[in-house]
Amino acid sequence: MGMNVIATDCCPACGSVGMSVLSSPRPQFVERCPSCGSAFYHSGAAGAVSHNDAYNVDANYQRYLETSNESSMRRRYEETLRRLRSRLRDVEQPHLFDIGAGGGDFLALARSRGFRIAGNEVSRPAIDECRTRHGIDLVLSDDLLALASEAPKYDAATMWCVIAHVDDPDELLSGARALLRPGGILFLSTPRYCIIDRVALLLRRATGDRYRRLFDRRINHFHRRQYTRRGMEELLRRHDFAPESVRPTVGYGLHMAEYLRSLGLPEVVARPIGATLDLAVRAGFLPRNILSVYARAV
Repeated sequence: MGMNVIATDCCPACGSVGMSVLSSPRPQFVERCPSCGSAFYHSGAAGAVSHNDAYNVDANYQRYLETSNESSMRRRYEETLRRLRSRLRDVEQPHLFDIGAGGGDFLALARSRGFRIAGNEVSRPAIDECRTRHGIDLVLSDDLLALASEAPKYDAATMWCVIAHVDDPDELLSGARALLRPGGILFLSTPRYCIIDRVALLLRRATGDRYRRLFDRRINHFHRRQYTRRGMEELLRRHDFAPESVRPTVGYGLHMAEYLRSLGLPEVVARPIGATLDLAVRAGFLPRNILSVYARAV
C-alpha cells in the first residue's frame, strides 16, 4: 500500500492540501501537515476506538489519579484562573463550564476563587470521584450542543487535554462555542508537536522502525492530535473564535517516572531520574510540550 494512498486530502487543523505520512501503516499511521506542522493519528483498517468506553473503566481512571502530578497541575490551574479573571474583568462572578472535568479539581479551585461552576464528563468513575472529592455533580454527556440549549450562556469554557482525545474535534469546538456568550473566553490545553516528536521520529527512522516507544508514546489512539500554534489558530477561526493567546508551555500532567516507565525504563532507573525531571518541570527547563490557548467567542 503506497503512502500517498492512505494520506488524507486536507489538514484537519489548517485545511491545507497535501499531508505527509510519518509512519508506515500497521494498520495505524501518523500523518503531518507540511504547512502548519500539526500531526494526526489514524486507526487505519483497525477502526477507531471509542474513548467514551475506555474512560468508563474504573481501574484505568484510578491509575491515572495515582500517577498524576497534582502539584504541577495545581500551578497551571491557578495561572489559568488568573488569566481568565483578567479577561473577564467586567464580570463580578464569571460562570465557567469545564468540558471533560475529570475528578473536578479544577472546578473546585475555580469555585474557591469566586467562579460559578458547571461541567460535564463521559466517564462515570470520574463523575463519582468528583462528587466524592468535591461535592460537585457533573453532567454525564458529551453532547455539548444539547447542553448549551438547556443552560444559560457561560462566560468561560475550559478544556484540559480534551481536544487531543475526542472522536470529533470540530464537533467539540462547535459545542464549546454554543456554550459561550458572545465575548466569552475559551481556554484549552493540548499536546503540541515539538522537539520531543522530532527526536522520536529520528530515533524511529534511524533504527529501521525497531525503536518506536517514544514515537508511539507521544501520539497514539488516546492522544490522537498534536497541534502547532498556526494549526490551532486556524482551527479556532473556523469555529467562530478569535485567538488571543496560543502559547507553547511546559506542562506534564503525570509524574516523570511514569513517562519513563512507559518507555521501558526499569523502576530502579525511572524513579530517581523521574524525580530529577520533576524538578526540571517545576523550573520550566523541559521542552514546551503543550499549547495553552485563550480565544474569544465572536
